[in-house]
Amino acid sequence: MTHLDATLPWFSPKRALIFAGVLFALELVIVGSLFKHGLDFECHTSWPQAACSGANGMLTGIYCASGALLLLFMLRPAPFRALGAETGHRSWPLALNLAGVLIALLPLSFLSNSNAAEALLPTFICWSLGMGVMVLGLALYITPAAGWRLFFVGQWRALVPVLLTGLAAPSLANVLRPVWQLDTISGITFDAVSRIVSGLGYPVEAYPAERIIGAGEFFIDVAPQCSGIEGIALVTLFVTLYLRLFRQDLRFPRALLLYPIGILTSALFNVVRIAVLLIIGLEGSPELAVGGFHSHAGWLMFTLVALGIIALAQTVPWLQKAPAPEAGPTAARAAPLPFRQDWVVATILPFAIFMLSALLAQAFSATPGLVYPGRVILMAGVLALFWPLYARLPWRLDPLALGAGAVIGLYWVLIPAGEADATPPYGALGGAALVVWFILRGIGTTVLVPVIEELFFRDYLEAKLRFGTGALWAVTAAILSATLFAALHGRWLEAFVAGLIFSWVARRRGNITDAIIAHAAANALIYGVALSTGQMHII
Repeated sequence: MTHLDATLPWFSPKRALIFAGVLFALELVIVGSLFKHGLDFECHTSWPQAACSGANGMLTGIYCASGALLLLFMLRPAPFRALGAETGHRSWPLALNLAGVLIALLPLSFLSNSNAAEALLPTFICWSLGMGVMVLGLALYITPAAGWRLFFVGQWRALVPVLLTGLAAPSLANVLRPVWQLDTISGITFDAVSRIVSGLGYPVEAYPAERIIGAGEFFIDVAPQCSGIEGIALVTLFVTLYLRLFRQDLRFPRALLLYPIGILTSALFNVVRIAVLLIIGLEGSPELAVGGFHSHAGWLMFTLVALGIIALAQTVPWLQKAPAPEAGPTAARAAPLPFRQDWVVATILPFAIFMLSALLAQAFSATPGLVYPGRVILMAGVLALFWPLYARLPWRLDPLALGAGAVIGLYWVLIPAGEADATPPYGALGGAALVVWFILRGIGTTVLVPVIEELFFRDYLEAKLRFGTGALWAVTAAILSATLFAALHGRWLEAFVAGLIFSWVARRRGNITDAIIAHAAANALIYGVALSTGQMHII
């Protein structure tokens, strides 16, 4: 496939490690999203509270452990680089990983509100076994069991507390919550929220004794789970782990100041979070406030606090020990590839921004489509960073690519797409604002999204899944990339077929731009039909 990556072979351990991380993240997102949004099942009304908390804690614990492991890799990369020296040399563990995903998804076929009690044990067995097999498959893809044994022997003092703390973080936060649940802290949080919201002109009613605040028909209860205690506990655990692992790099007792800094920052962010949640509800969007913002903002803010603590500790000389002088002359090191000239970054980063902006739109807007122009600006900005690389691709119109795109567009608009939402994606916009929305929506759909998705799925991901030069490898890679591509679309079957066609178009002449043009042609036809008929839900 024609692109500009001449610095590293596609089969390099570095790229295989990146692929393993991206694949695992996508699998977690797919599994979590399918059970949260693709299943007609209400956990809190069908299962005991402990079961619901356990299910949520299982996935959240894996998220936290993965994040903690990533932070350890960022701060201590050398052992991980040695571990990944053989990454990608065996392909069969990916089949094991895929089997784990399928096992974890098995409850989708039998779990429902009507048989919730009978399905409880089989569901947890499938989830536990599936997640374990998923992780085992990727672990063996990274290195054989013997390599893991050597890695563990050398790194267990850092690895064990990182993984255990990450896995146990949600449960530990709940256990430690009573330690922090003091009237003083809770009262300060409640009073600060009341003052902020009142100071912004909202006539709220506050009941400090019950910790209830609101106005009209929207009131919130600043209960322990949203009072900031959980965030403070998590930050305390994170700082403790960080100080323990990197004590040799930090200057004590100064580094202990990270405790009050992290706790105060977490408490401040939580006040802002609750105030914003209350304002969203008072402005007439209670479902967004409780269902979207409330469920995402807490973890987002904790992540920001954790990253901020690392940035502070790593960049402020006052907190760092002076580096030891090197013995002998400094060895010459190869200069790293500049950020804007790295083709791997140019294929992954735009897709990451594309997905992150979608998550933020879902979390902070009751009508996510309304903020699509903002997402277009973000996508265009990140693509502009790498435009010198993209401009050197062999861009040319290929009649067959245009025809393939037309076929995809035709079957997409002819196959029924279900009922349209009651609220249009542009909300209540009208006049010039609506015209601008349609223009930017068209640019995003027909220009930006095809570039971002094809560079990631067909150029980057499919190349990582192709472990040989034979036709079997090409077909297997196309099917796997098309499956992941389909998982990001509501109309998964149509998207799966489209992914296969895009792969064939790209492979035909070994040119990724052919797939981009086919994708753009398909999206342009779909957008044109949606615009002319008012059926925006078909996009």
